[in-house]
Amino acid sequence: MSICRACWRRTLGALSNANLSEAQPPRFSLPTATSLHRIRRTVATLAVDQNADLEPPPSQTATSEAPRDRSDSKALEWVVNKHLQHLKDPFKIAEHVLRTLEKGRFEEAALLTRKASRDTKVTVSWNHLIDYQMRNQRLNAALKLYNEMKKRAQLPDARTYTIIFRGCANSTHPKLAVSEAVRIYHTMLTNERLKPNTIHLNAVLEVCARAGDIDTMFSILHTVTNGLRSPNNQTYTIVLNSLRPRPDLARRSDLAEEEVEENNKISIQKAKAIWEAVIADWRKAKIFIDEELVCSMGRILLTGDYHDNNNILPLLEQTMRLPRLDLVEAELESGDQSKKGGARDSAKDLTEPIPTTPSGYAIPGKNTLSLVLTSLVATRKTTLGPKYWTLMTKKYGIQPDAENYHRMLKLLRVGKASTKTAEVIGHMPPGFMAAKTFRIALSTCVGDNLNPNAFRNATSIFDAMVSNLRYPDAHAMRLYLQAARANYGRFQTTDAAALGTSDDGKFGLGRQIMAALDRMWQPFRILAGSFSYPGRASRSPAEEWGRSADERREAVAVARRMVAAMDAVVTEGMAAPEMVRVMKSRRNVLNRHVTRFFEKEQKIMGKGAGVKDGEEVVGRERPEAEERI
Repeated sequence: MSICRACWRRTLGALSNANLSEAQPPRFSLPTATSLHRIRRTVATLAVDQNADLEPPPSQTATSEAPRDRSDSKALEWVVNKHLQHLKDPFKIAEHVLRTLEKGRFEEAALLTRKASRDTKVTVSWNHLIDYQMRNQRLNAALKLYNEMKKRAQLPDARTYTIIFRGCANSTHPKLAVSEAVRIYHTMLTNERLKPNTIHLNAVLEVCARAGDIDTMFSILHTVTNGLRSPNNQTYTIVLNSLRPRPDLARRSDLAEEEVEENNKISIQKAKAIWEAVIADWRKAKIFIDEELVCSMGRILLTGDYHDNNNILPLLEQTMRLPRLDLVEAELESGDQSKKGGARDSAKDLTEPIPTTPSGYAIPGKNTLSLVLTSLVATRKTTLGPKYWTLMTKKYGIQPDAENYHRMLKLLRVGKASTKTAEVIGHMPPGFMAAKTFRIALSTCVGDNLNPNAFRNATSIFDAMVSNLRYPDAHAMRLYLQAARANYGRFQTTDAAALGTSDDGKFGLGRQIMAALDRMWQPFRILAGSFSYPGRASRSPAEEWGRSADERREAVAVARRMVAAMDAVVTEGMAAPEMVRVMKSRRNVLNRHVTRFFEKEQKIMGKGAGVKDGEEVVGRERPEAEERI
C-alpha cells in the first residue's frame, strides 16, 4: 500500500510529538510560569531587604494546597527557612529575633533560634527569648529555655544569668523565684568557665529581698569575696532596704505592738552592724557612698524611737557634710559654746569623724530632703523644717518634687505654722497641687487658731485651690469654714471700740464667717454642678450614682455646714439685717440641695432618705428672692 508523502510526514510528526511527551513532559504551563516568576521576584526582593516579613509561597500546581492553608507549623517553618537563607551573622540573627519578639511572634523567634543553633553560636538570641518569657511572668517557660539552650550546646554568658536573676526578682511567684535563683547561683559558684560577679550577687540578693527571705539573703552574703564578688554600694542598699519593716506585716492583726517594736529594734541593730562595714569600706576607698545608700540607712532609723530618729541628722552630716542646724540653734539659744561638744556626744552613734579622706561624700537630693523633714517631725523639731528647706533648695540647688512639698506641709501642720504654709502654697508649682495639698494646708490653719492671721492664711490657700483645681475639694471647703469659725481669739481680746461694735467683737466674728460663706458660694455652685455631667457613660442611673456617691455626700456635708454657719450667725445676732436677707436666700437653696440628695438617693438606690451622722435636715423657708445652684 502506498502512502503519499504528505500523509507520511503527518504520521511521523504525530509519532515524534507523542514520544517527546512521554519522554520529557512539559515542566510547567503558562500559569505556573507566571507563579514562578512571581516567586523569583519575591526572592530577589528579599535579597535586597533581608529583614522583610515572608509569606508562604503560592501553589505550584492547580490541585495542591497553598502552605498558608496547611498546618501552621509548616507555614512557620517555611518562613523561618527563608529568613535563615539570608541571616548568617549571629548579630543579625539576634536583631531579627528581637524585632520578631517585639511583634509578639514568640514561636517564630524560638523556631528560628533553634534552627540557627545547629551551626551558629546564637547566645544573644537565646537571651532575648528568656528575657521575653521573664517579662511576661512565665518563669517556668524561661527556665526551660535556659536548660534547652545548654542542651543545644549554646553556652550561657554573664548576661544570661543577669536576665534570669532580674526576672526572678520581678516574678509574681516569689518562693519559686528564690529557690530557682539560689540554685542557679550556687551552680555558677562551681562553674569553672563562668563565675558569678557583683552584678549577679546583687541580682540574687534582690530576689531574696523582694520575697522577704532574709535568712536566704544573708546566706548569699556569705559568698561575698574581695575579688569578683566584692560588695558595692548597691549591695548594701539592697540589704538595708530589706531590713525595713514590710507594710503587709505591719498591718497584720495577729502581731502585737510589742512584737512589732521588738522586730524593729532587731532590724535597726542589724542595720547598724552593716553600716559599720559600710563606713569601714568607705574609709578604705573600696566603695563610694551615694544618696540612695545613705537614705536607706536613714529610713531604717525612722522606724525606731526618738534616739534613732535623732541620729539621722548626724548621719547626714557624716556622709554628706550637711550642716547641723539643730546644734547651731541650740548654741544660739544657750549662748554657751561649751555645750556644742555635749550636743554632739548626745547623738554619738554613727557620728565618728572620718580620719582619712574617703572616696567622696554623697550629694543630697530630693530623697534626702524628704528624709530630713520626716525626721524633724518625729523629733518635734519642726522649727528647723523651713531652715533646712531653704538650705537644701538654695545652697544645694535641690528642686523639690510633689512628695517634698507635701512632706513640708505635713511638718508645718505639726508645727501649726499657717503663715509659712500659705507661703509654701504660693511657691508650689500648680502641677504638684492636688486635693490632699489643700486639705493638709487648711487643717494647719484650723490648728493655728491662736494666730490672728490664721483666717487670712486660710483664705489665701482657699483662693489657690479655686484657681488651680478644676473642681474645688469638698473636704477642703469644710476645713476652710471651720478655720473661719475657729479663729475667734482675736475678737475676744480686741477692744470693742477698735472693731466699731458694742458686743465684744461678736460682729467681727460674724463678718469673718460671712466672708468665708460668701467666698465659698460660687465654688460650691461649681462643685454641685460637676455632678450634672458624668465623666463616662453609665449603663444605668444607679451605676452613675454609685460611682459618684462619696463625692456627692461630701458636697452635701459642705452644704449642711454652710447652713449651720448661717444659722449660727443669725441666731447669735452677728450680722446686719441686709446680710441676713441674703443668707436666708442662700440658706434655703442649700437646704433644698440637701433634701433633693436624700430623695434622689432613696429613689435610685432604694435607700432611706434619712440624715447622716445624726444631723437633722434644716427646715425650709420660702425666700423672697431665690438663687439657684
